[in-house]
Amino acid sequence: MSRHNFRAFARLLAPLCVLIAVAGGALWASCDPNDRSEGGLDKSFLRDAAAMQQLGLPVYWLGTEFTVDGNVFRGPHVSEFGAEVKGGGMRMSYVLVGGNTPAYLTVYTRPAWELVRDRMTNPTTRGAVVRAVSVVGRDAELFSAPGGTRPLNALWLIVDLSDVVVVADTNAGGAVRLGGPDYNPFINNPDLLIQVMQDLRPYPE
Repeated sequence: MSRHNFRAFARLLAPLCVLIAVAGGALWASCDPNDRSEGGLDKSFLRDAAAMQQLGLPVYWLGTEFTVDGNVFRGPHVSEFGAEVKGGGMRMSYVLVGGNTPAYLTVYTRPAWELVRDRMTNPTTRGAVVRAVSVVGRDAELFSAPGGTRPLNALWLIVDLSDVVVVADTNAGGAVRLGGPDYNPFINNPDLLIQVMQDLRPYPE
């Protein structure tokens, strides 16, 4: 390419580069996981929590951070466009620091719970098992299910708290090394999910 043609090409390319940079910056801003309020909490979490409280219902959470088996999970994170539950409620996530393995916490209103009760308590996955446990002094149920070649692929813990039903759930994140433990500590030891949920409490405590 001649010097003249190269300069002409560069002039044509410059506006496109600016457009890409602006669009990329806008996309990064809209996906910023650190969209926090002045108090440090996720703004979308505060929005959905306020909606629940306006209904006179408690919002249960695990604080802003918890540690399990030496692994730190931080949250709660809620989708910018809402993680509302059909029938009423909210869904939040806590993400493993240094990884992308999430643990989810969903607060269902009674009407919302009736919409999903059968699916949650009667899983169709072959090999799924349920175990009676206790969480914050309440009877609870811990479900586990295999998936593909994984003997344990999904966990969910159901706690009925009268006004609302809270479900904690998480999935396998893949083995750290072939034949080794999973990236998700809860998959390595389901009892850890029961342990963490003992700290379940109403927001903003």
